[in-house]
Amino acid sequence: MGVGDKVLGAESHFLMGRVMPRDFLKIVGEYLDQAAPARKEEMIDAIKTRAEELVDADEDLAVDAAGTGAMALGAVVLAAFETLLPLFDGDERRTILLLQHAMGPILRRPYELMFERLSKKDQPLDAIHKACSATKGIYGGGWDIDYERPKPELFEMNVHRCLWRDFFTRHDAPLVNTVMCAWDTNWMRAIDPAVSGLRAERTALLSLGDSQCRFAVEETDDALHGYTDALDTRFIEAKGDRFE
Repeated sequence: MGVGDKVLGAESHFLMGRVMPRDFLKIVGEYLDQAAPARKEEMIDAIKTRAEELVDADEDLAVDAAGTGAMALGAVVLAAFETLLPLFDGDERRTILLLQHAMGPILRRPYELMFERLSKKDQPLDAIHKACSATKGIYGGGWDIDYERPKPELFEMNVHRCLWRDFFTRHDAPLVNTVMCAWDTNWMRAIDPAVSGLRAERTALLSLGDSQCRFAVEETDDALHGYTDALDTRFIEAKGDRFE
């Protein structure tokens, strides 16, 4: 691992291990203010305690600093799912949808600003390809990701292995993994075809049982042909180990 990757890994450890769990729990707390105000403090404490247990039990999945941070975030999400499930009378899909909603806005604005800026460059697809490839160190050894140009007008990011998928599958909760996928959309939603002549899409997800996650950005001459996502179109029909 190069020095640059080590620095990115350390940044990722801080971002995913501290900033994102804190912001996620803040939004979950706002929901509890409405749904169960008398139990909010108790339930937030329960989430934190359970998350610590999960991190200790699954420390083998974290092979580097980036992985340690990612595990902390994944553990908080799974702990929140387990803790909030009774509030939804055991309805796992509704619980996951709430957590997707809580995860989606986290760090959205910085990603929007970065990709809006990239989209305005002279060669925006090249700039986006370069920027995405440079994030490899953020993910670390828990992920196996290819950054490819199958043709000049198309950039693909294909994820063949995901630490979060391994973690949630180990705990018999594969569809809870989609909560993490809800955050992944922020950078693609910021790509405006009316500005850049590019559109983004996600056509496959490990969390929905596909063999890989496929993110793509391609040139388009349709200013209204914007972002599309398999998570939006397939989650409602997705089949998991515990519910259909």
